[in-house]
Amino acid sequence: MLTRLKRFALSTVIFFLAALSIGYAICLWYRLRDHSPALFAEHRPLAKVAELQAELDSTGLAESAFSLTDDRGHRTAVILQRPAAAAEPLPAVLILGGQYTGARAVRLVRLGRAALLCAMDYPAVPTGKITPTRVPRLLFRLDHAARDAVGMSFSVLDFLCAREDVDTSRITVLGASFGVPFAVIASLDPRVKATVLIQGAAGLEEVIDWNLRKRIRFTVLRKPVSFLLGTLTAPYEPASYIGRLAPRPVLLINSRQDEKIPAACAEELYSRSKPPKERLWIDSRHLHPSRSGLIDSLSLIVSDWLVSKDLL
Repeated sequence: MLTRLKRFALSTVIFFLAALSIGYAICLWYRLRDHSPALFAEHRPLAKVAELQAELDSTGLAESAFSLTDDRGHRTAVILQRPAAAAEPLPAVLILGGQYTGARAVRLVRLGRAALLCAMDYPAVPTGKITPTRVPRLLFRLDHAARDAVGMSFSVLDFLCAREDVDTSRITVLGASFGVPFAVIASLDPRVKATVLIQGAAGLEEVIDWNLRKRIRFTVLRKPVSFLLGTLTAPYEPASYIGRLAPRPVLLINSRQDEKIPAACAEELYSRSKPPKERLWIDSRHLHPSRSGLIDSLSLIVSDWLVSKDLL
């Protein structure tokens, strides 16, 4: 009887280790494969562009809200802002900011020269209590939302390039925080002439692990979760694509006091980029819409850099 139990226990351990090894190998394969063809396939033609609202503020800025729908029926909200008095085509900046800022990011950025600013809302992500039974479906829906965000960022570029008031030779993508991975991928589009990345990082698994420290304090429990989420986000890893942006200029802005982005991950993203590239360290915590002073100073930095590149 004891021998049978030992055999059963040994067989169980071997089966578990074999399954774990196979799962790990699949994850590594998924991480190492080139996901760019699948992401480019998310670029679908626009089927409908509807202007929902237009208004003029006291400073002379005209703001318009649009609904963009691609040929699959996927829809996103876009806010476009430009000086009302400008007659000639303007440089355009596509802003991909925080998840909860979305299209309203155009109201936060103030550049030193006339430009057309555009930002979009991200697809909705599932909310509610996370339970073991909900995890597979939740992960699937998160990946689906991320792919939609990639596709719609390309569609917004289509929208901008079709406008007569846009100087298509001077289009910049500005990504901040959550929007950095999508900004890097959108910048693979050759119509984008420069990229600005604020508080971005390479190594999404490490960034996820860093941000889970207070929620999952035990490393032995946190690391598998970080590995799984890092595998899920592998198609959007900025380090996989940023080197392809050359020879177009890239500006990376980070802070060593950033509580959400490890400095080593910020350094890694810079090292993966190729010339012409520039990097700037600032003294601040992580970007937040309420930190207007920080946003104003960053806007000035970005504005001066774009002027130096003849993109503003």
